[in-house]
Amino acid sequence: MKTVNLILTLISVFSFTCTHAKIGYFWHITDFHYDPLYTSQGDTRRHCRKADERGSSGHHRALGRFGDYSCDSSLELIESALRYMRTRHSENVEFVLWTGDIIAARYNVNEDERYQAIRNMTELLRMTFSSHFVFPVLGHTDPAPSERLTNLWSHWLPMEALQTLKNGGYYTIEQSHSKLRIVALNTNLFSVREASSAHARRQWEWLDAVLEKATANSEMVYIVGHAAPGSDSRYNVHSVEANVKYLRTVRRYARIIAGQFFGHLHVDTFRVIYDKEQPVSWALLAPSVSPHRDPAGSSNPGLRLYKFDTDTGKVLDYTQFYLDLAAANRAGATTATGGAEWVAEYNLTQYYGLRDVSAESLHNLADKLRIGMPHEMTSFYKYLRAYSVKHDNTDSCDGACAHQHFCAITCLEHIAYRQCVEAAASALAASGRSAPLIAPLINMILILITFIMVSYVDYN
Repeated sequence: MKTVNLILTLISVFSFTCTHAKIGYFWHITDFHYDPLYTSQGDTRRHCRKADERGSSGHHRALGRFGDYSCDSSLELIESALRYMRTRHSENVEFVLWTGDIIAARYNVNEDERYQAIRNMTELLRMTFSSHFVFPVLGHTDPAPSERLTNLWSHWLPMEALQTLKNGGYYTIEQSHSKLRIVALNTNLFSVREASSAHARRQWEWLDAVLEKATANSEMVYIVGHAAPGSDSRYNVHSVEANVKYLRTVRRYARIIAGQFFGHLHVDTFRVIYDKEQPVSWALLAPSVSPHRDPAGSSNPGLRLYKFDTDTGKVLDYTQFYLDLAAANRAGATTATGGAEWVAEYNLTQYYGLRDVSAESLHNLADKLRIGMPHEMTSFYKYLRAYSVKHDNTDSCDGACAHQHFCAITCLEHIAYRQCVEAAASALAASGRSAPLIAPLINMILILITFIMVSYVDYN
């Protein structure tokens, strides 16, 4: 009888737990790079805009309705993405994270027209998610914080959030029905240009106060921003001081940080943060809605839907969706009403065989990307397909390239990243799989890539 009672008690506890655990979803979209001047009759040398009469004999390659890898987003691409988002788990979507670079950097028109472009994107999202909150953050192509910008987003944010958004471009949202807090950062204040400014200092003070309050209230936190911490030389946009300070902050509050979500790179990757060589926190970087091309390769447009426990904020999984841009444009050329077929690319835990979404699991995944035997390179190629959002660039990445990805994921301090890359070059040389001069050669390449990409980021 005691055994039966024990079993019944356990069943009751289990049922109670299952009944009260609420599963929800949230979208993460980033880097629209919306260009109102995009046209399928455009010239790629003019960023897919119409050539003037003098350039009328220019580039004749056919461009698609939904964009081109060489250019920023068309309106039809963004509209197709939002239409698709509306069809997925709409009844259980709690909110949307919108992490910056709303308009194309090359949309160099007057201020009123830039704000109108942002207003158009805001209205599209407002109509798509009429009963949901969208939490926007600023990217480096977006205007500086202002009352005008804040007014565009006032229907999504409470008064206290609007105040800090207007003054510094950052804010926090306290979820009334759970112990989850969203902290939206202005990562533009981490740049070399802004790192020593009064606005940057106030954001650090504010962030520390918010995280202290969350600790005292036993809240879990999502940190949301445009550009992630790290030292990948291709996209290094944070100052050394700001990068170190951010990592120190994450280590200090790792116990309450349930997730970090960023964009900016236009690719699908992740970061693991360590404290005394132990993985303590993670950041997931979503690919852009905008198609993307850089010296390292191209990537397709992407959307990401997270699954999480709404009470604790624990991220349980995500599904990555994508648009095969070339196929969409081919289909779009034959029909006036469709062509953009967004589909599921992969599910995080299934695709990588992860036990859960945690710093330890992502550390173990990163470890599979090290230089090694052919079966380890197979794991890397799987990662690389996701990295480019199913736009196959695997032929352009060898063992040294693979280890550079590993270094970017696991070595977020500038010095540690450089040492990691140099150690990989030495290991390759010693194993005979690379020429003896590969270490100095890779150093030269890193310097060159850094110069090219800093110029690219500034221009974009």
